Amino acid sequence: MENKGNFMKYLRRSLLIGTSFVLFGFFFSNSVSVKADEAITTSSTVSAPNISDTTYYHSSATQLAQMVRNGQVTPQQLIAHAVAKIKSDNPQLNAVISLREEQAMQEAANLKDTGQPFYGVPILIKGLGQPILGSSNTRGLVPLADVKATTTSSFVQRLQSMGFIVVGQTNFPELGLINITNSALNGVAHNPWNHSDNTGGSSGGAVASVADDIVPVATGNDAGGSLRIPASWTGVIGLKPTQGVIEGDDTSPSSVNFADAKNIQDMQTLFNGMLSTSDHSGDAMLKKVPANIKKVPIAYSIKSPVNTPVSKDAVNAVKQAVAFLRAKGFKVVKKNSPVNGVKLMHIYYLESTGTGTSANTLIKNATVKNMTFDDVSPMTWALYQADQKQPSNTDATVQDELDLVNKQMTAFHHKYPLYLTPTTAVTAPKNTDPAYLPQNVDKLRTISNLDHEQQIQTIYDAWLHGLTKTPFTQLANLSGEPVISLPTYVSKQNMPLGIQFEAAKGQDRLLLKVGAYFQDHNQFKMLDNYK
Repeated sequence: MENKGNFMKYLRRSLLIGTSFVLFGFFFSNSVSVKADEAITTSSTVSAPNISDTTYYHSSATQLAQMVRNGQVTPQQLIAHAVAKIKSDNPQLNAVISLREEQAMQEAANLKDTGQPFYGVPILIKGLGQPILGSSNTRGLVPLADVKATTTSSFVQRLQSMGFIVVGQTNFPELGLINITNSALNGVAHNPWNHSDNTGGSSGGAVASVADDIVPVATGNDAGGSLRIPASWTGVIGLKPTQGVIEGDDTSPSSVNFADAKNIQDMQTLFNGMLSTSDHSGDAMLKKVPANIKKVPIAYSIKSPVNTPVSKDAVNAVKQAVAFLRAKGFKVVKKNSPVNGVKLMHIYYLESTGTGTSANTLIKNATVKNMTFDDVSPMTWALYQADQKQPSNTDATVQDELDLVNKQMTAFHHKYPLYLTPTTAVTAPKNTDPAYLPQNVDKLRTISNLDHEQQIQTIYDAWLHGLTKTPFTQLANLSGEPVISLPTYVSKQNMPLGIQFEAAKGQDRLLLKVGAYFQDHNQFKMLDNYK
């Protein structure tokens, strides 16, 4: 990853601080269609695929790789399926922001079968935090619209070593800061279930691509819910692994790279293949999975950690899962986490101010000028201003809280290895729902006039409109624990909402085994079932 130390500091806490929705409602489908069409201009052609569209759409990545090995289809033909689906559906979705069709075709032609688990399977990668040489690397900042990656991250290289062929990049919000996908640079990503709703964020383009059957797996990253929130709102599986187990990730709380998918076997295989092989070997961080998961006690909660409303759909999603688990012989008890969620979020925002300064540094390097309020989102501006007044003891304050959260959750998981909550408090919001309420935007504009304590409270207040929709996801990021969102519920309005299981550090495979149990018992509800 380019200049990894600085980049991880830039990305730290920047990917979805779990809050709001569509920056100002600026972008609508007409402008999005033009933007998507401009981004996707290619000329490669291949012979007709020899598997049907339906077979491609409904096959897992594991199954597609086996079809390649069996001679039923070539990697080039799989790429053709993905590209055709992008060109057909992306003008309505705006999920894909760049396409590398010709490069993908060349890579497919050069691909050798060495037993890769995903041999010849097309994949889309998130346009933020997962650079691939020559492709867009804007961080969603308008002043960096023309910036291209000068290297390929170790995370993406590992994907390629597993046989995946990267066909393009997916949409995300500016700096990954909000829980929806919309930005002044890339526009809004529309939900495949209902185009007037958002996908969620910040890995919104990824989940839309998976839910829409463009690719079976798409990557993202998660520093506050960026893989799980959009998974909940589009009906796919989203896993945030234990901090530090995945190739390229830091061991301290920061952004975690992984993926969204529709099949738990794909997630299991991908997880095993993406484990870090550095000095803190990912496999060494993992714990043994109990042979009988029915003996694993489960706590559940339907209470918002920040004392905000929780919708009837979110409550019903958890109650439905609890009833299923109890009927199968699991022990499930109602118990809230011991962590003070309001204090947690204040610490979360306190730690995030450096994101604004990093954005200014990137913009100044590109334009030789400091950024202005109009260059960036209101929150990027506010974080930059707050960082100028950050107390010198902030790092110690944050670390003390992280230590407390770790102590509290370690004790909690000693009694309850699994913790079940809704992934999100509501189903997907409309694309017309603003990220920040107008009165809060005005306060963010003039935030430099406040002292630091007032600034952090202003940031909290501005983000609360969105945090109310997604208050359950940030705990796992600050604790460093693994957590998985499962697509088990659809509302009467035919919109999905996920449930999430959180576990102690190193218990990623336990979560995947729980996911497999739900999948094997036909509990998943995905868009394919409602088309």
